[in-house]
Amino acid sequence: GRAGPAAPPQAPQAVLSALREANAALRARARQYDDDVAAVEAEVRSRDEYLAALSPLLQAASPAARSLPDARWVPASWLRSSLALLREAEVGPVPNGEIRCEHGKADPAKLGEMRLVSPAAWRRMVERFGGGPELDTAGCAVCVRAALRTRRTADRTAQLKEALGQALSSPPSEEEEAFLVPKAFRAKWAKWRNEGVADATGELRCKHGGWLVDGARCISAAAWSHTEALFPDSTPLPRESTSACAACSAERRSLLEGAKGNAALRAAQRQQLGRLLAEEELPAEVLSAGSPLYLLDAAWVQEWRRFLLAKARPQQPVPRDSPPSRVLVVSQTQTQLHPGPPSSAGLRCEAHGCVEVRPGHTHARWRPSRGASAAERAVSERLPPRCCLATAAEVEVLCGALAAGAPPEELELVSLTAGGDDPPTLAPGTLLCTGCCEAAEAKERAALADFEDAEVHLTLRTEPAGAAKSRDEAVAAGEA
Repeated sequence: GRAGPAAPPQAPQAVLSALREANAALRARARQYDDDVAAVEAEVRSRDEYLAALSPLLQAASPAARSLPDARWVPASWLRSSLALLREAEVGPVPNGEIRCEHGKADPAKLGEMRLVSPAAWRRMVERFGGGPELDTAGCAVCVRAALRTRRTADRTAQLKEALGQALSSPPSEEEEAFLVPKAFRAKWAKWRNEGVADATGELRCKHGGWLVDGARCISAAAWSHTEALFPDSTPLPRESTSACAACSAERRSLLEGAKGNAALRAAQRQQLGRLLAEEELPAEVLSAGSPLYLLDAAWVQEWRRFLLAKARPQQPVPRDSPPSRVLVVSQTQTQLHPGPPSSAGLRCEAHGCVEVRPGHTHARWRPSRGASAAERAVSERLPPRCCLATAAEVEVLCGALAAGAPPEELELVSLTAGGDDPPTLAPGTLLCTGCCEAAEAKERAALADFEDAEVHLTLRTEPAGAAKSRDEAVAAGEA
C-alpha cells in the first residue's frame, strides 16, 4: 500500500533553545524601554508642573519680584540650570552658600550673581532640590557700609593723587615753606603707592638714624599735605629745620678727600708708566743694557690699564665678592675695582708652581710669515699675550703705588736678565717647568691653527723685538 504523509520537519533542539532565549531577551529590553520612557515622561510631567508653578513667580530682577516683602535670594546660575536641566541629580541642591557673606547674610558684593524669588517658589525649590540656607532681601548692612567706605576711600585716593601730581609740577620758591622728600619721589611716588609703601621719606634715613639731606628734593607745603595723606608713615622734614647727619657728612668729606688722593695717584702712574699703558714694546737698547727685567701677568696688566684709563661713570658696579681692600673710591659717586699689587701668578703652572713661559717667548708674539693668508693674520691677532716685560724702574713705581712699597721679591714677581743680543733668561733660582711650557705652546699653536681654507704659515719670533726688526730688514735687503 501507499505510505502515509511525511512528518513535518523539526528544528534541532539547540536552535529552538537559542530562539527562545533571544525572544526572552528581546521582551526584557522592550519592557525596560517602556519603563525608561515612562520614567522620562514622569520627569517631564514633574518638571512641567514645577515650571508651571514657578513661572508666575520667577521674573528675575523684575520690579515685581523685588517688591515682594518676603522674597528670597538664589544663585542666578543655579536658577538657570534648574529651569533648563531635566534630572534633579544634574541640578543639585540650592547652593546659597556661594552668595552668603561672612556675616551670614546675602552678600551685596555679589548682587549681580543672584536673583529674587517668592517665598512659595523658594519652598518649592527646596522641596524638590534641597539646599540652602535661606537668604531674605534684607542683605548685610555691615558689608554695605564697608563697601561704601571702600568706595569713598577710592574716590578720595584718586582725588589726592590728582592733586599731588598737580602740586609736584610747581616747585616751591625759596621764600615759601617746603619739605624734603627723596629725589626720585616725583617720578616714583605713584609706583610706591601702588606697591603699598607707607613711608615716602624712608629712603632719606641714613644708617645712623639721621637724614640724608644731600639726597633730597623740596616740595611745597600743599604737595606735602597730599603726600602725608597718601603715605601716612612719612616723617615731616621742613627744609629750614632739617639738618644732615653729622656722621654721614664726615664720611662724605673723607670720601672726597680719598677720591682726590686716588685721582692724583692714578695721574702719577699714567705719567710715569706711559710705555706700559700704551702697550709699547721695550726698546732694543733697554734689552741689551743688561738691566734687571720683570715678567708680569698680562691679565693683571690689562686690569691695571682699565683701572687707569676708565672714564668717570656714576657708581661703576663692583663684583659682590670683591674684597673691601680692592674697592677704590674714585669720586663721590664712583667706585672701581683696584687691580691689586703687581702679579706674575698667571705665569706659573698650577701643578708645580714653576714658570711655564720660556724666557725667549716672554715678549714675543706669534706672527704670520710673509706668505700667510688674511685668515691666518686675523687668527694671530686673536691670541692675546700671556705676559709683559717691565723694567725695574717701572716695577718700582707699580709696587710703590699699588703694593705699599713692597719689594718685587716679596710679591714673587718673575725676574729676568738680558744682555747683548741674547734672549732674556730666568734669574738664578727661578725654575722653568719644561713639560708645562710645551703643553702651553702646543695649546697656542692649536689656537692659531683654528681656521679653514688655508695652510699654516706661522713662525715664532723668539728674539727681542729690536733684534727681530734688524733681522727682517736684513732679509728684505738680501731679497732685493
